[in-house]
Amino acid sequence: MANRKHITELALGFYSAGIILVHAKDIKKVGQQSPDEAELAEDCHIYLILTRPRLCYVPGSIVIGERETVGKMQYTSKGVPHQFEFRLNGKPNADEVKISEYPHSDLLLIRDGEISLRAPAHLISMMCNYVEEPSVRDFEVQYVGMSYADGKRSARDRLQSHSTLQQVLADLSHDSPESEVLLALVQYEAPQTIMTFDGRDKSLKLEDDRDVVSALRRQEEKITEDLQISLIEAGLIKYFQPPYNDKYKNRFPHPTQKILEEVYDIDFGALTVEINTESINARLRSGSRSVGAHHIASYDLHDVSTRRSFFNIMNVAFGSDASDHSGPIF
Repeated sequence: MANRKHITELALGFYSAGIILVHAKDIKKVGQQSPDEAELAEDCHIYLILTRPRLCYVPGSIVIGERETVGKMQYTSKGVPHQFEFRLNGKPNADEVKISEYPHSDLLLIRDGEISLRAPAHLISMMCNYVEEPSVRDFEVQYVGMSYADGKRSARDRLQSHSTLQQVLADLSHDSPESEVLLALVQYEAPQTIMTFDGRDKSLKLEDDRDVVSALRRQEEKITEDLQISLIEAGLIKYFQPPYNDKYKNRFPHPTQKILEEVYDIDFGALTVEINTESINARLRSGSRSVGAHHIASYDLHDVSTRRSFFNIMNVAFGSDASDHSGPIF
């Protein structure tokens, strides 16, 4: 049988609450669209550097009807061009619609002889009502980072002068010119505490169980916002194993990590970090994870012999543990 440390075990769970998707070239414009977006951007302390095939419009493909606008986009994979159809409900409020000059990245809405709106292909591909090639909404996670600095520095602020982002852009422009880089800025809520109870393990005595109220108070006191952001970053790095991350890759959980020492001191047995990208019509994947819109990263943070049973609901010898619950769920 797998052993538990207490009859009552505690876990910490983080879930994403808000997310902004922005092209790398537009990072300085984040928060300028509306007060709500500006407020969200200030509260995003986790960011993901993502890639997908570079999109452009197909010249001469735009057809405007009374109820919808239909057009084509194109991307190149290993030198081979691929075209797909997209559709937007409604008729654009414009006298004329044009595709910009090469590289044909913008759809131009013209009124009274002036450009009233530029609709970039990377944005329309996520907003359109129909896309023939759904895989263009799938993104490869290249890097996971965080910015907190006592809550005064957001991910947006750091990315404006972030050396890793510049390195990724430089590498991709040379090694993968068919790709484009987008950034996901993610907001996380305060953690949820999860408790499980097991009265069937006869080796555990009720009188020896932890003081749950004291444990919860200790957790609230010691798990600062700075530590929360560090745990989220580390959990996502270990889960996706992005190629541009070195600090935690293949080393979390690990007893020598400062954040893990703090976790031991607080004494909770498991960590889950969730990220959901449904609101931006995107799905994430990496070399170690299949594609999905909602990913759950679960970790047993203590020695396997004493903590393996945390997510083992039936508490049987070969039942599931935290790691078995990691992965995309849809």
